[in-house]
Amino acid sequence: MSATSSEKGKAMDRKEIAIALLRAIGIQELEYSLDGGGDSGDSTLERIQHVDGRLLDKLPDIPTGIDGAGRPHTLSWLLDDLVADLPEGDWVNNEGGYGTVTIRPFEEDEDLCFECDMTFRQDGDYGDENDDAEFEDEDFDADDDGAEDTEALS
Repeated sequence: MSATSSEKGKAMDRKEIAIALLRAIGIQELEYSLDGGGDSGDSTLERIQHVDGRLLDKLPDIPTGIDGAGRPHTLSWLLDDLVADLPEGDWVNNEGGYGTVTIRPFEEDEDLCFECDMTFRQDGDYGDENDDAEFEDEDFDADDDGAEDTEALS
């Protein structure tokens, strides 16, 4: 594929950088799990599959850039950042959400190359309404057997 003169000066975006690096190191598929709620969210790399079918334990520490303080950013950092931004919707804050993001670097269709399967919680939907019932305050009576013998405690 030959680049036109307008494409030659164009900087690559995060997706293009990620795909180019993953293809270069032979990664067939990555799967991340996302879990958000409150004011935080977690993305966890669950599976790395090489083009030869092997499952890998981790990605290599390939530098992808440098931050304003001069610290290097690695491929793992780039992917974590990218994966957190891919779902359409706020999966992190308030209602939160959960699901998976799958990256297939050798897939030509971008919808299949970056696939998000997310579930977004409704406001306040963090479990069963009755979950708090077991923690309701009990009324304690001063005449209860435990309160009768205060001299035994002193």
